[in-house]
Amino acid sequence: MPIVIGTDEAGYGPNLGPLVVTATTWSIPDEMTPEEMWQSLDSALTDAPLRNDSRLHVSDSKKVYSAGKTIAPLERSVLAFLNYLKLPCLSDLELGTGVSGTGFRKDYKAASGKPSTDLALPLECQPDELAVASAMLSETMNERKVRLLAINSCIMFPKEFNRKVQAVNSKGKVLSSETMALVRLAVDNFLTNLPSASSDQGKLPNGWVICDKHGGRNRYDDVISEAFEDRFVFRIEEGGPRSVYRVGDLEFCFRTKAEALLPVALASMVSKYVREVTMMRFNAFWKQHLPELKPTKGYPLDAVRFWSDIEKTVERLGLSKSDLWRCR
Repeated sequence: MPIVIGTDEAGYGPNLGPLVVTATTWSIPDEMTPEEMWQSLDSALTDAPLRNDSRLHVSDSKKVYSAGKTIAPLERSVLAFLNYLKLPCLSDLELGTGVSGTGFRKDYKAASGKPSTDLALPLECQPDELAVASAMLSETMNERKVRLLAINSCIMFPKEFNRKVQAVNSKGKVLSSETMALVRLAVDNFLTNLPSASSDQGKLPNGWVICDKHGGRNRYDDVISEAFEDRFVFRIEEGGPRSVYRVGDLEFCFRTKAEALLPVALASMVSKYVREVTMMRFNAFWKQHLPELKPTKGYPLDAVRFWSDIEKTVERLGLSKSDLWRCR
């Protein structure tokens, strides 16, 4: 069965909090393409919910959740997919560890402080509703022979982000590198044989990698080559709407509005939910020290206000600005 890997990020622009990059890895029936995944699973999920729709809302995370609205629809969908994978997610620490590995705990506490208790999940979604949604999702995916194989995230807090950006003098290069590292991990784990480049370029790929375009760039063969140094990268097309490459029988597509495809939409939502949860922990830590402090999402204008409010406390606690404030 072919694999499909979708990637996206949340938190590329803020000054505070982590950059979260996520890859979701799927297997689909031989006759199916990534574009057809929505239709196959439309009894359990939708990117355009109707009134009183019981299906999971999966779309570009900005369409599912924005400031001032309830996080419940985003949370319900993300936790349902994590339940499908049987990943523990009853707290913020379990969530981060489940999607990014055991190193998360140390980095998280260093960047977000240590409130008196862990943040319990779910935040707003009702557990009984989540259980029903999880069962519906599992049943539909089993019937349609579509499997979610893994959700893997890179959760990069400011200290690590600054170190990597300064090493290459580009946060765009860091985003591309971390994205391809997740793709390579998925390929190594789930594509046991990556055939050499096929002479029949018209045949369906053995798998797809679908990424949202990184900024305004159109060329990505160098990004792929860095992660797949042992493979020839065959350039199919490069342009504004999309750039397509082959590595063996694996097709890479960097496109605008990639969240229109299910694997990328879920990657967008997981990244967003993880970042939102970690920022809640971050705000809770600083509120312990400054009870009247207004919380922040970390985006530039409000981040300046927040930093001004906490700067003296940062000095009093012996912390470094570079540990909290992202250099770009």
